[in-house]
Amino acid sequence: MKKYALLLIVSVLVATGISGQETQVWETGKNQEIKNLVLTHPTLYNLKAMKNLLDQNLLSLDGYRLIGAFHKHERYDYEQSRNYIDTASFPGVEVYLHEFKDTIYRQVIYRENALSDDYRKILENSEGVVFFGGPDLPPKVYGEKTNLHTSIYDPCRHYFELSFLFHLLGGYQDGEFEPLLSEYPDYLIYGFCLGMQTMNVATGGTMIQDIPSEIYNLQYVEDLLKLDPARLHRNYHNRLSIEEDLLSGHFHRINLKTPFFSGEPELKNATPSVYSNHHQAVDDIGKGFQIAAASMDGKVVEALRHEKFSNVLGVQFHPEAVFLYDEEDNFRISPDDTSFMTGPEMLKKTNSLEFHRKFWKEFQQKLNIEKD
Repeated sequence: MKKYALLLIVSVLVATGISGQETQVWETGKNQEIKNLVLTHPTLYNLKAMKNLLDQNLLSLDGYRLIGAFHKHERYDYEQSRNYIDTASFPGVEVYLHEFKDTIYRQVIYRENALSDDYRKILENSEGVVFFGGPDLPPKVYGEKTNLHTSIYDPCRHYFELSFLFHLLGGYQDGEFEPLLSEYPDYLIYGFCLGMQTMNVATGGTMIQDIPSEIYNLQYVEDLLKLDPARLHRNYHNRLSIEEDLLSGHFHRINLKTPFFSGEPELKNATPSVYSNHHQAVDDIGKGFQIAAASMDGKVVEALRHEKFSNVLGVQFHPEAVFLYDEEDNFRISPDDTSFMTGPEMLKKTNSLEFHRKFWKEFQQKLNIEKD
């Protein structure tokens, strides 16, 4: 049986598995033989996404352990994740879960708090962290009222991740705060969808709370579907149809700011198609970030790259989505579509498969892993 553990941050990391047997998990420190990559919000879906990248040979994490980090009060049943870890096979990788228990309040996100020592401990014993997608951020965390279109579902998760990123990167909220990455400037931080939004808000940025109503001044689905598809960031056909085989998100092109990939020749297609599923967007840019990609009309930020820390990148889309690389998972966008398509077929059709492969190739290079 594959072992897993629930990691607790103490002077020595002690782990307890489902069987109740205690297992010692040693602190690795930097530049040791076994390295750690942290995954926040390690839900069943996110774990499957990482496993799929390994299975599809888009990513190799030989010599790494995946540490799924989450807060005790998140609104998710992590028993699903534990059961999956116990039965699934991750090529060349061991997977653990790590629970934060200290209380975190909105009022202390952007300063030293009960989790500060834990954040430093994780940084000192890992090579990078990935922040995944999820529900809307509570607008109070960036000083605004709550739009009627904003849905607040899991505030404690947001407080934990916002504070983690503030500790790592600093922000406009406290100009005197010294970010932890000042000591470890090569540390990798990637954010997908909500992950990028959290990066932005944690560093003092703000959000557009609803793209259709605030950017395009539209209130009705029928009017929204008349727009150029490049302006849609989720599949609004679902609001009008009960068809269960419609994709929840939407494919659209983005405009890359060059150079998007470091040390790589420019892509022949500088406007790749990506998969998005969101209704909010970055507004004011957080401290230290610059725009790395935008929507084709320039109204939505599609990627942010840190100016000082070169291994920090956030994207508004989902390059990790399992179906993108699955030859058997068919979908439709509209109920009027007469044929089904797979993710790989869509990426090939739009000449965007190269972009996605390069995305994961660079991710791996930044972790200093040699791929066969």
